[in-house]
Amino acid sequence: MIASILTTALLWAGCPAAPAQQVPPAEEKTPERLEAWPTLDKEAARVAKTDIVRLRKARTPEMGQQAAAGLIEAGAAIVPDLLPKLAKERDEDARERILTVLNGVTDARHTRLLAPYFEDRSPDVRVWAMRRAAVFPDPDLRPLAEKTLARVDALRTKKKPPSPDEVYAAGLIATSSGSTAGLAHVYERARKDWKDLWREMRAALEGARGTESTAMVIGIMNEADRRGKITCLRLLAGCGDASARGIARPFLDNSDNGLRVAAVNALRGIVDGEAPIERLSVFEAIERANKWKARL
Repeated sequence: MIASILTTALLWAGCPAAPAQQVPPAEEKTPERLEAWPTLDKEAARVAKTDIVRLRKARTPEMGQQAAAGLIEAGAAIVPDLLPKLAKERDEDARERILTVLNGVTDARHTRLLAPYFEDRSPDVRVWAMRRAAVFPDPDLRPLAEKTLARVDALRTKKKPPSPDEVYAAGLIATSSGSTAGLAHVYERARKDWKDLWREMRAALEGARGTESTAMVIGIMNEADRRGKITCLRLLAGCGDASARGIARPFLDNSDNGLRVAAVNALRGIVDGEAPIERLSVFEAIERANKWKARL
């Protein structure tokens, strides 16, 4: 069900040096949330610091792979030392290696520990921390997430506005925390980059699933063009409540196969918590649409 969405490997796009990341498995109960980063003993910490240097300065692929493997084995304890390096690193290959390790050692346990980085001095650190935490919905982050989103939005009219990546990241973490305040930002990014970001978005949207999010997306849909309607159906798959089934159903009979496929995938998410099927021929879409009509 929902787990099938969240166990798929996530590929970030639209964010500088964004390597593969793991979307979390669905949690049957509230996950453990750590209040402090794990620590290493003296020798392990020494080795980790050496591996961080090797990770950044790798002269061969093997050197980088070995350093990354050592750091991932060391676990989340390396985050406080490694994450600040992201702000300083300008070599794109090194940045990708850093992000790969950071993604490899963090999970749902670390959302509260990532939260302080939402307001880090480095935009790169802020964006990574928000996007990483967002794929592990944590309702306790909502006050901070909404505050962060408000700060980012307020800066959009300044001479040096936040990057589109930061606006999106702030909207994503707010949505993941259960707020509807960032849904418009997620919608705008989904219109452009759904193919690359849908796994990340679906994980975050699960945190906002409910009546309020459904109503907001339907409001956007009512004023949207064709592309916008498809985008809204995609969002409803992640955040729509039971009432959204009635919104998706009429599109099953649409002669536009793009809308029909989006409706099929919306119902897969709303009813069964299943991931979308990326490619459906007209024949396959009609067949699946008919099955859904019989089921609803």
